Amino acid sequence: MRLHRLAALPAAGLLAAAALTAAPASANATATTVAAAPKVLKFGQSIRIKGEKGRPLRITPVGVYYHRPSDAKFTQPREKWFVAIAVKVTALSKTERIPSTPERSGWRIRIGGRAYTDTSGNAMSSPWVGRTDGPWINIQPGSPEVLYYSFDVPKPGGTLEWSTPTGVTRWKIPTSKYGNAAVIKPVLDAIDDYEGR
Repeated sequence: MRLHRLAALPAAGLLAAAALTAAPASANATATTVAAAPKVLKFGQSIRIKGEKGRPLRITPVGVYYHRPSDAKFTQPREKWFVAIAVKVTALSKTERIPSTPERSGWRIRIGGRAYTDTSGNAMSSPWVGRTDGPWINIQPGSPEVLYYSFDVPKPGGTLEWSTPTGVTRWKIPTSKYGNAAVIKPVLDAIDDYEGR
């Protein structure tokens, strides 16, 4: 009897060892899945994209400005805030512009599981729309441009997304004004022009 028990112990030990060996493989599989999750970039980090004609562009979010008109006679955001996102765009080979077909590529802000595009709510009625440079601008090599996008969002912050048929790039949006004076000035000038401050 003792011999049988002794013979059974190594077998049990082997099973335990096999279980321990299997556990790290499963843990590695989980770690690999987590590592593959999309990374959120810091606001101000650049990426390369393809422009409207397939030529390379470098885009960099460089400014954020939140606004609510103080006078009810001006169009108000449907959510709570208008936000201007300033994006520096550099042509890396030939003249190019940001892709303009929404179903192919585009900007959006994600907050609390909801996505807000630059046409959601009253975004198109923000005071800087039509008064600051937008995606229709041709970007010349050696002459970067700052383009302004407007959103209508429920609160400051969230995640800025550049979405294409091949994937999504994300940036964490600052919850207060961000960017140097030269980047923010066109937005302030547009508000002054529209609201007569």
